[in-house]
Amino acid sequence: MSKTEAPRKNTRGQVNAAVDTLGRRIANGTYPQGSTLAIEQELAANLGVGRNALREAVKVLSGKGLISTAPRSGTKVRPRDEWNMLDPDVLAWHADPEAATREFMLDLIELRRIIEPKAAELAAKRATKEDIATILAAYEEMAAAGSDQHKKMETDIAFHTAILKASHNTVLSHFKHAISTYLRAHVPQGKIQDEKTTEEDLERHHQIAWSIASGKAKTAHSLTVEMLNQNRSHFEDEPTGES
Repeated sequence: MSKTEAPRKNTRGQVNAAVDTLGRRIANGTYPQGSTLAIEQELAANLGVGRNALREAVKVLSGKGLISTAPRSGTKVRPRDEWNMLDPDVLAWHADPEAATREFMLDLIELRRIIEPKAAELAAKRATKEDIATILAAYEEMAAAGSDQHKKMETDIAFHTAILKASHNTVLSHFKHAISTYLRAHVPQGKIQDEKTTEEDLERHHQIAWSIASGKAKTAHSLTVEMLNQNRSHFEDEPTGES
């Protein structure tokens, strides 16, 4: 490694750290909508980064719609409805336990109910042998996860991502970030599921996988609707713990 590479990587690390910290603080309301951030020197010191790194971070966050800068006005947090909520980073910041709310989870499940049933239907019509093998393998890994909640979550993400990919619609495939965010936030936000409900959920995933594998488009659609309706019920009342 040359002497010039280390500072460059260090600066990039500072930029990423500043983006992540500021993004999380905006998402969880530490910096409310309409508020003005501290002046550059003060904010850089607070974040423990250089001023150049902070400027780069501000550019990144501006591109995500979270903040705006103007001469004499400083750097301000933009209204929430201007944030790019489909940006993977913005979604991830909202899934953080300090930021994720019941309302946010309901918004995500509503999005899933719009997107995923159609994706499953298209997958049943368009999936290749390789797509089907990937979906079934993801289900098998999910079934083998047992009580390992982390492994179950990761294999669940893989399962739904594989279905989106099998729709062979590149725009639909992009929604994997929203689904991943929902599932990662689900455990700390949702209701506790009893063993029977967990088994029923696993069986529903099994049925969805095989309906896609056998080309039953309407069945894949209806089963996905059923699954997501059950997911919504986890947030109908105030959250009580892990699901």
